[in-house]
Amino acid sequence: MSRPYIATKNVDSCCPRMRDKKLEVPYTELQLKDIFKSFDKDGDGYLSRKELRNAFSSLGSSAPRWRAFRALWHADSNKDGRISEAELENLVTYALKHGYTIT
Repeated sequence: MSRPYIATKNVDSCCPRMRDKKLEVPYTELQLKDIFKSFDKDGDGYLSRKELRNAFSSLGSSAPRWRAFRALWHADSNKDGRISEAELENLVTYALKHGYTIT
């Protein structure tokens, strides 16, 4: 899946050394929420560990399995092994702390 939000800045005129470099911008809460929701492939309203792993992989995580495991530990308040709509805010807060950026 391609990343839905791409941000680049043309700095040719002001900084010749920065030519061809992309500006990394942190995802917003709304962007992360939309990204996570898009990985609910079975449409049951919950994010499974596999769906979380795929979402973190698309965000550029170097260890998406580990990140999904830790995200469940942090965000799954009822410990049912999946993230509900009510727990999505906890998941987004967790992801924001890890500084994923739009490249």
